[in-house]
Amino acid sequence: MKLNEAFEYYKKFVLQKPKQISTEVGRWDIHIAPVLGAAALEEIKNLQIVQLRNCLESKKLSPQTVSHCLSLVRRVLHRAVEWELYAGPVPVFRMPKFDNRRLRFLSASEANLLLQTLHSQSELWHDVVLFALNTGMRAGEIYSLQSFHIDFQHKIAKIVDTKNSLSRMVPLNEGAMSVVQKYFRMSGSSYLLSQAQTRYYVFHDAVKKCRFNYGVTDRREKVCFHTLRHTFASWLVQNGTPLALVSRLLGHKDIRMTMRYAHLAPEQGQLAVSSLPYLRITPSCQERKPIVT
Repeated sequence: MKLNEAFEYYKKFVLQKPKQISTEVGRWDIHIAPVLGAAALEEIKNLQIVQLRNCLESKKLSPQTVSHCLSLVRRVLHRAVEWELYAGPVPVFRMPKFDNRRLRFLSASEANLLLQTLHSQSELWHDVVLFALNTGMRAGEIYSLQSFHIDFQHKIAKIVDTKNSLSRMVPLNEGAMSVVQKYFRMSGSSYLLSQAQTRYYVFHDAVKKCRFNYGVTDRREKVCFHTLRHTFASWLVQNGTPLALVSRLLGHKDIRMTMRYAHLAPEQGQLAVSSLPYLRITPSCQERKPIVT
């Protein structure tokens, strides 16, 4: 069996969401199939993977894109073994190392500037950004939010079908509740804020007007919608919220993902150890004064 044929099975039985299908098929057709697609599964060894990686890097693709492509090949091969399409073994190969984490977050004045700019352009997008800053929800989670996901009595949003497949409860403060109540009354359908999805250019134009990305060449430092999620987390940590709670609110699968914010509250460690009981050092024998009789 050819690798392309194994991918067709993978696409049919594993890929489910439309966005996931388009992304993975695009990677396969553009970057993987031209190099390894026609190869038989038994022919794919470590050397062939190295050749694929070299080919990808020669295109000046980002380390993250290279990693995504290699990971996709590995997943297809593992499934092929699982489905007994070939005996294996799946070659072991190194993945590119990179730090693609976005650390940029908005100050309070920057957030207000963005909201003011959006208010003059789109009431909907102003409210979407206000909601994101108050909940830390991902863009897809906000667009997918439906009226029955809101527990008005307890002021909680139920987030399902998340990026990492972990459902969670997000508490809604006064600012977030005002947005939910407004669009619950206005919405003719069960989706509250999904209309913003087709007008992302409004947010992009507002960021441009605010000149947040002027002269910024490192994409990790550029302001995008995901910056609002980082802003939510960064403000919480700066205000003393424990990292474990921030991790739960963000829906992180691993608290190591939340540790990127630890540097924003260096005083928390000092405050923690300062709360321990004060114990004096017992003098050594040499330091004790002699007993006078």
